[in-house]
Amino acid sequence: MNLALFLAVARDLKTGFVKRFLTLCLVASTITFAQGLGVSTPNYLTFTNYGSDVVVMGRIFNDRSPVLSSHPILAPDAQIWPAPRRLSPMIPQAPSYEGEWSPVGQRGLGGAVVFDTVVTPYPGATTVSVAWIDQTNASLSIYAGTTQPQGSFPYQGYVAPSLQSQLVAAFEGGFQFQVANGGFYEAGTTAIPLRYGAASLVQYDNGTLNIGSWGPEVQMNSQVYAVRQNLTLLIDNGSISPETQVNPLVTWGYSLGNLLATWRSGVGITAGGNLIWVGGPGLSPYMLAKVLQWAGAVRAMQLDINPDWVNFATYTYQQGIGAVGSNLSPAMYFPASHYLSPFWRDFVAVFLRN
Repeated sequence: MNLALFLAVARDLKTGFVKRFLTLCLVASTITFAQGLGVSTPNYLTFTNYGSDVVVMGRIFNDRSPVLSSHPILAPDAQIWPAPRRLSPMIPQAPSYEGEWSPVGQRGLGGAVVFDTVVTPYPGATTVSVAWIDQTNASLSIYAGTTQPQGSFPYQGYVAPSLQSQLVAAFEGGFQFQVANGGFYEAGTTAIPLRYGAASLVQYDNGTLNIGSWGPEVQMNSQVYAVRQNLTLLIDNGSISPETQVNPLVTWGYSLGNLLATWRSGVGITAGGNLIWVGGPGLSPYMLAKVLQWAGAVRAMQLDINPDWVNFATYTYQQGIGAVGSNLSPAMYFPASHYLSPFWRDFVAVFLRN
């Protein structure tokens, strides 16, 4: 099979196992070809990425960004799975490393499934954290808190030790339900009625998440496993909601001291189906939406506000110890370990797929 056909098949196949198998075959066959030509170590070949998420010598370049680059064959940290494309900083005077993605958390056979970067959203601002989650090779679960919402659910309170060997990351849920203006559903149980038009984080049986307005964009069906609603959408169809700048404290929640620019977080989904998480200090609802949009979100929702509640943790697993975590930012209030013991509020966990 020639190189062009391999690339086309790897791009178009939807079955994860077959796709990974063929991409690994592509890498192996290209190495063999290069060695036959007597290419010395370190080995470099140049390819152009014409499509979406195509393997290029042990690296994958994200869709919508054709590139021409030289890359080592099977470096020790080879990223076989998709990775996000580099972004330009949001402001001209920002350091060049803003928008450069780094793998974080536990890695699978094909590399990392979570990457992070930082960005300065406007002049004089503190940097905020941004995470990108590969939904092809990660599986996500919405967890109820021990008391928020009320009820008993299969995934509740903390990530059980039996699941921690696959745990990559976790991040906080939305507002407390008395002010979230939305509902909660998990595994056939409606703890709080779902509201038409509410911004909704929807988990399906296959471990993928979607984000949309309940009713017009996402609905209940036999594949829906869990739904967490919070306020209304920040971004829809790629556009920032005008409501981000109209009575923002009323619409998006009163912060400590009634500060408009405060610790704030949100989650979005890209056109390619991957997830973006943003969180940090000094964010108004509009600036939170701007950062999510900058990172590629076409639909997005706010999660939580105020210093205590904005959190994104990543994990590695050590035999005999268990999951060992760290926060994306040392300024985040709760330690990463709080997702590993009973906690009263809901959250989302990210695992490696089998």
